[in-house]
Amino acid sequence: MIDNPVQWMDPARIDGLARALEETAAERQVIVFTHDERLPEAVRRLGIEANVVSVTRRANSVVELRESSDPVHGYIKDAWTLISTDELSDDVRRRVVPGFCRSAIEAACMEVVRRRRLERGEAHTEVEVLLAVPGTLTRIAALALFDDPGRGGDVMARLNQWGHWAGDVFKRCNKGAHDAHPGDLHKLADDAGSLCKKLSQLK
Repeated sequence: MIDNPVQWMDPARIDGLARALEETAAERQVIVFTHDERLPEAVRRLGIEANVVSVTRRANSVVELRESSDPVHGYIKDAWTLISTDELSDDVRRRVVPGFCRSAIEAACMEVVRRRRLERGEAHTEVEVLLAVPGTLTRIAALALFDDPGRGGDVMARLNQWGHWAGDVFKRCNKGAHDAHPGDLHKLADDAGSLCKKLSQLK
């Protein structure tokens, strides 16, 4: 059992730690506690088999265990959960669900940028600095689609090559993060998930 091994660790060393844990797990059960998302991210990106469990402390100290997926699927799953719940008003759902869908698209773009740049040998620190620059969803999409944050004006045309649904859901999620979505939330979440899948296949 290891408690928070990546705290203050240089990003470049986290991949090495993930590989070391993988080797150890071939002969032993390895349990790691961490608040740092960088280790689970490295495990997913490197294709290391692992069970990732999120521990949440609810009201009255009730502890909830939840199998943790990658951020993209997590946001889409949360969007579907909100769509199907009866505990929220329709107005709240229409304001919150698009934000989760937008976050899923952004996370999918970031995964593409991170994977691509690390595979070609760029330093972890440089990649994280690039991703940490404040900007719009269009900027991070341009990085994912063209490897160039300055090509935001070409994003919609590129997305529409996958079908006009792709450009439409990108625009609706981007706008819906600020305004209530007036259309079908089921279609919004479904199309957002499909767009994330297309983005994740980018090389």
